[in-house]
Parts: sequence; C-alpha cells; structure tokens
Amino acid sequence: MVVDSPPRRRRWRDKPLKRLAIELSVIVVAKLAVLMLIWYVAIRPLPRADVSPSGMDRVLAPASASTQGTPP
Repeated sequence: MVVDSPPRRRRWRDKPLKRLAIELSVIVVAKLAVLMLIWYVAIRPLPRADVSPSGMDRVLAPASASTQGTPP
C-alpha cells in the first residue's frame, strides 16, 4: 500500500515572485537613498538669490555717484 504524503509547504525562499518583489523593493529604496544623498550634497547647499524687498532695492536702485566713476 502506497501512502501519499501531504505536499510540503514551500518556504519564502522557494517562491520566485516574492523574492523578486523583495529584491525590487530593496533596489528602489537604495536608489531613493542615493538620490537623496546626491541632493543634500550637491544641490541643497547652492546659494539662493536674495529676493527680499530690501535686496531688490539694492539690485534695482540707480548706481551712486561714487560707483559711476568720474565724468569725462
């Protein structure tokens, strides 16, 4: 008499779809971390233009006589 044993339960390592999902998730998280690091190192420290009202007054004001030089 032959007795069939119940099918063995497969571990998560044996399931290719779940393993693929985990690997893709790790890749996405790693790429996001690298992009955030690049942003904090290269882009964020750039100086910003002074757009306050007093800063605009200095930029748009006519030049004073001392900076224009001597007239010919």
